Amino acid sequence: MMLRGFLLLAALLLPVAPAFAADGNTRTDGIDLTLLLAPPPAAGSPAALGDLQAVLAAQAARTPTEDEAAKADAVRSVFRFTDVLGPGLVPATLPRTTAFFERVEQLDKASVKLAKSWWKHPRPSEVSDKVHPLSVEKPGDWSYPSGHATFGYTTAILLANMLPEKRAAIFDRAALYAHHRVVMGMHFPSDVEAGRIAGTVIAAQLLQDPRWHADFVAARDELRKSLALKPAGDE
Repeated sequence: MMLRGFLLLAALLLPVAPAFAADGNTRTDGIDLTLLLAPPPAAGSPAALGDLQAVLAAQAARTPTEDEAAKADAVRSVFRFTDVLGPGLVPATLPRTTAFFERVEQLDKASVKLAKSWWKHPRPSEVSDKVHPLSVEKPGDWSYPSGHATFGYTTAILLANMLPEKRAAIFDRAALYAHHRVVMGMHFPSDVEAGRIAGTVIAAQLLQDPRWHADFVAARDELRKSLALKPAGDE
């Protein structure tokens, strides 16, 4: 409970500074996760060895069905959650929802890029040639924290606040989405756990930031209407 309280307090204290792109549209700079996350396990440490064994165990247990599910979850999109939200949800009919979560993805990417560049933690296949990943990342895209896990948990928390009726299913889906990064052989469990913490911090910040409120409400109302749920109370 103390850790959770600290993370939420830290999130509220960390600014999300607005800036302007070349076209004049506002964008949002990243949150400095290096101030909040512990360092990744040191090379050769018991924790690092345990991380590697977990990746190898997931690799050994992979089935063709799980392989395909993990590959599908390589896409960073709120629409990966449609299997637990409801049928018929597509970007074309949810423009405000799509735009909101694309903005979330941009913030997540900026925040995670900063942290990855700080720690420069190698991916599992760089640590051991026994790891056979299901995809290949571009050079210099480090492992810690997991950007996919960060996005999955940021998205889950925001969705759960838009659709509290589906909270349990949303968080279960986020956990699977994040775990698929280990199945893919792209991340260690410690990367995924750091992504869970990072996503929690980022989502807590966004839920309190007035610059995000109008877009959050617009996406929430559009999504609830599409799912035939009663309107949320005015805020």
